[in-house]
Amino acid sequence: MQCPRCNWQNPASNTQCFSCQAPLPVPASSAAQPAGAFATGKKKTKPAKASAPKAAARSAPAGQGNALVFPSIWPRLGASAIDAVVMAVGMTVLILASQLTYEGLTGDKAPFWIALIAGLIGWFLPAIMDAWGNGSPGKRAVKLRVVNRKGKAPGLVRSLWRHTLKYTVNMLLPGLFHHLQQMIFGERAMHNALAGTHVITRDANPHAMQAAVARAPSVTGAGKFLFFVFGTLVLVVVGIVIGVNATGDRNSDNPLHADINRYDLVSDPVRRLAENHYRRTQKFPASLDDLGISQQSMQDSGFSKVEMNPVNGVLRFTIAGTPSTDGTPSLAGKHLVYVPELRAERKGGGVRRWQCGSDDIPASDRTYSCRHDASAFSR
Repeated sequence: MQCPRCNWQNPASNTQCFSCQAPLPVPASSAAQPAGAFATGKKKTKPAKASAPKAAARSAPAGQGNALVFPSIWPRLGASAIDAVVMAVGMTVLILASQLTYEGLTGDKAPFWIALIAGLIGWFLPAIMDAWGNGSPGKRAVKLRVVNRKGKAPGLVRSLWRHTLKYTVNMLLPGLFHHLQQMIFGERAMHNALAGTHVITRDANPHAMQAAVARAPSVTGAGKFLFFVFGTLVLVVVGIVIGVNATGDRNSDNPLHADINRYDLVSDPVRRLAENHYRRTQKFPASLDDLGISQQSMQDSGFSKVEMNPVNGVLRFTIAGTPSTDGTPSLAGKHLVYVPELRAERKGGGVRRWQCGSDDIPASDRTYSCRHDASAFSR
């Protein structure tokens, strides 16, 4: 029997629509059946007494105050639009606040990962409120909520996954994808089916909600395949974006960046020798002579002087050349400072890595790998 509200094809025995829970018209043959039973049977009153409670039981889970369990598409679209505005405002405010805070505390320009974390928090604000609060602003405005198969609020991981599926796929592939997912997942939509969630009316009767959620179909084989493909693509794209922005040079047109990278490679053998000396003796060398390095050999590599602090192991390289007097960008006479970061004794000890920085080269002229401020180690 076709539902007059959503056109869902229901079995003839249903008294309410499987999709939207709307009451279905009673066929004429079913309405006439009790009268025939009265005419032919000897126990005329028993069928009437038994049929009334059954009919009432089938029509009872329609909801409280005529509120349907599963809302139509329009309230859900309205909630999504409101949540999209909340996400845009939240991302903008959090990114600006994080960048200004970082710059105020350190004096340096905020790195990419600061803006990335702040933007992700703003992006997931509706999902966090669906998981831990009374629902996102959009759903609260149109009196909807998100539940799992048990009728409870979804956990944080489930809510984040649902949110990612909803706003990435539906925004990147609108139109055709909407009809495609309707063919596979019905009115429930892909993000709810794959995340194991349901969008229901807030005022729906709890018993009707539990019955409707229990009858909802599970994810099909096509849905699981789409889930796998989409998840793989998301991981690949996110990895590429993070890798490019984290390791890429935001000021690649700066001619001094190539010089910084070259000097960093030239100084690497000295750092390796210092690491080996510390591993053997558990202390840093008193001078470069203990490492078998002369000042003349370092001058041939582009440094005019190399100093090493035997207490903390800090290496300070002075770049050879004459400082520029005409305003041309130059690293001559400037310094690269390497601060050793020691590994815990329970993990074997030794030097874990070297933090590259400078006490006189502006941060804008240094690469991301040499971003540390070494003013405290200047001499």
